[in-house]
Amino acid sequence: MPALEIDFYTDGACPGNGRSPDGGPMGAGIVGRAGKVEKEWAIPLGLGTNQKAELLAIREALLKVRDRASTAVRIHTDSAYAIGCLTKDWKVKANKELVDEVRRLARECARFEIRKVAGHAGVPANERADELAVRAAVTGQYFCGD
Repeated sequence: MPALEIDFYTDGACPGNGRSPDGGPMGAGIVGRAGKVEKEWAIPLGLGTNQKAELLAIREALLKVRDRASTAVRIHTDSAYAIGCLTKDWKVKANKELVDEVRRLARECARFEIRKVAGHAGVPANERADELAVRAAVTGQYFCGD
């Protein structure tokens, strides 16, 4: 049995997606919960696309886990793209190296699960992850809070 279980609600944002050949500013929002402990992060990610931001948010969450080998991780995301790329053997064309990296990090976990949540449907932790992702993309500032 894993020593620790963590639930992460992740979201990626890219308000300028599609407006420039280089993409727009991306941000990741993460809400992490382990027992009674909760932390949240807003992480600027540079330029890219919505799809890349969604994958990067999951990667960033997995990188927050100090000891993946003894931790069960459950990711909650509203990204059908990320779920398809990571768990449904979709043929990945863009972001292939990133998908491979996230898959590797997931395999390092004692247990890994990814769950689909409805976006903008009132799930508080998912809504908060969205707010944090947009904040990071728009301001370009990193934030970590308890």
